[in-house]
Amino acid sequence: MAKFINYRNLTFSLNGEKYYASKVSLSAKSSPTPVLLNDGSLLDYAPENAVLGNLSVDFYLTGSFPSYINITGLNESAVSGVFAGVSITGLYPKDISFSVEPFQPIVISANFDWYGNVNVQSFVENTQSDINNFQTPNYVANAYRSFMNTNNLDGINNIISFDYSASCERPSFFYVDEKLPFRVAKLNRRCNVSLKSNALGDLIDIDGKSVNSVITLRDTYGDILDTFAISGVLIDQSYDVTNGQYMIASANISQTIADKKTLI
Repeated sequence: MAKFINYRNLTFSLNGEKYYASKVSLSAKSSPTPVLLNDGSLLDYAPENAVLGNLSVDFYLTGSFPSYINITGLNESAVSGVFAGVSITGLYPKDISFSVEPFQPIVISANFDWYGNVNVQSFVENTQSDINNFQTPNYVANAYRSFMNTNNLDGINNIISFDYSASCERPSFFYVDEKLPFRVAKLNRRCNVSLKSNALGDLIDIDGKSVNSVITLRDTYGDILDTFAISGVLIDQSYDVTNGQYMIASANISQTIADKKTLI
């Protein structure tokens, strides 16, 4: 990597599909700990775990949501990616999120753990031919047509904006003589929706308020790109007003997805 690489000349893909990313971040972390002798002198540094990488990306949703980064499902399989011309294997999605605000394009934020080696010295820009052949998307998900169903949201009618997130834990399991895990599990799956509205109905009780809803993402032409169901509990609500403004009610909905216990 002999020069500064321009964002405009990079591409990012997952499982062979190109995404129009506005931000990509790649990092790696090791965990060496000092080994001290009984006289207090340092013998060496020993690893406590494998090198753990992180990949975070923000990309525009220009088609249906990719099923291979679905957090709420049971699929634990790794995803492959290409960033700046370098392959990244062993990507394990651990959280995704997006916001829906009036007239704004919808950007998906995704985070991955990864294991293995990435040849960071080989980052390259696209060739001129790649740039010339780069396809511009015909549409992008937009809040103009997207919505959150309020039929089963007691007392909530006019939603101003909302945020959706899903996350899970990805514990890894290794054989004693290997640096790469033989399994990266998916545990403690959770969904959360925070929303702003003109009203929230009755005040929550000690057990919250049961909620069932579906988020529908559409492009500017009204075509459905994907849906996200949430069935959980409204756990908090607040009301805020400032000088010269209307009162805004805010709430958080939380869902825990039960894990079926399985052997490693």
